[in-house]
Amino acid sequence: MKAAVVEKAKAPIVIEERERPEPGPGEVLIQVEACGICHGDLDVQQGAFPYTDITAYPIVPGHEVAGVVEKVGAGVDWPEKGMKVGMPWLYSSCGHCPACLAGDEVLCAGIDITGVTKDGGFQEYMLAPARHVSALPEGLDFAVAAPLMCAGLTVFTGLRHAGFEPGQKVAITGLGGLGHMGVLYARAMGGRVAVISSSPDKEARARELGAELFINSKKDDVTEALQAWDGGADVILATAPSADIMKACFPGLGRHGTLVVLGVTEDELNFAPTDFILAERRVIGSLIGSRTDIQDALAFAVAHGIKPEITTFTLEQAGEAIGQMLAGTLRGRGVVVMNGG
Repeated sequence: MKAAVVEKAKAPIVIEERERPEPGPGEVLIQVEACGICHGDLDVQQGAFPYTDITAYPIVPGHEVAGVVEKVGAGVDWPEKGMKVGMPWLYSSCGHCPACLAGDEVLCAGIDITGVTKDGGFQEYMLAPARHVSALPEGLDFAVAAPLMCAGLTVFTGLRHAGFEPGQKVAITGLGGLGHMGVLYARAMGGRVAVISSSPDKEARARELGAELFINSKKDDVTEALQAWDGGADVILATAPSADIMKACFPGLGRHGTLVVLGVTEDELNFAPTDFILAERRVIGSLIGSRTDIQDALAFAVAHGIKPEITTFTLEQAGEAIGQMLAGTLRGRGVVVMNGG
């Protein structure tokens, strides 16, 4: 079988021929049909934060996996062979620590991460723990389902953690692979949406997706623009990995507003105490989502016809896709599709 491999940090992705693996006890073998391309895959290839010291090179990236169960190992009674399944960022957790027992398995200190500490979905077949795969609902194409396993899940869970209610105003920083998913989910959940971007050429696309307000962060005063939006945003989904944008938009929250930090950056976030106190605002972090969140996010996408904007690549083009992401020219969410793209 073919696999796209990153041999070490900053090394180009290479295609290798490997033996098809056999599932051990508690494992399944997934025939990968599609795998979304996340900024985390770029970070793995670049050896960048937050994966600098934890990536198990050489590694097969990819944690937005959609495929079919090809074979099951000993002791596995679910999922069954032939089932359509997805595999997310969370490869496995210990199952017995306080975080796992509370349903916060993504916060487990003993996790393995798909495409980071364990080989991921940029290959024709991959192994996965049976208890951590997710069933794909009917009505989802593999290429559409793949980005929902991380990008869709992340914004859905972020809105859930923020306590979002229909009718509230949601501002989204960035309109990339993650940001455009935020617009789609927020609109489908009944939210009013604003997009904050440093790229003015993205305004037309933002409005096509359903945004009622576009804020050019290079030209406009972000705080003033948000406050003029009927008193400020109720929720800000910070998908862009920019501390400066997060700091600029935080005072643009209305009363009891919540900034949800999704984009990862090494830069520190500093806010004036009065920005918190005088409007009782808060900042929270949100990490991917649990297995329950995954099933809810997938079901919601099917029920509301949410389909990410995707650009497809063959497995052999995985390196090209990562390069486009690094250059900032990748439109929507990149997806590696097997069998010719």
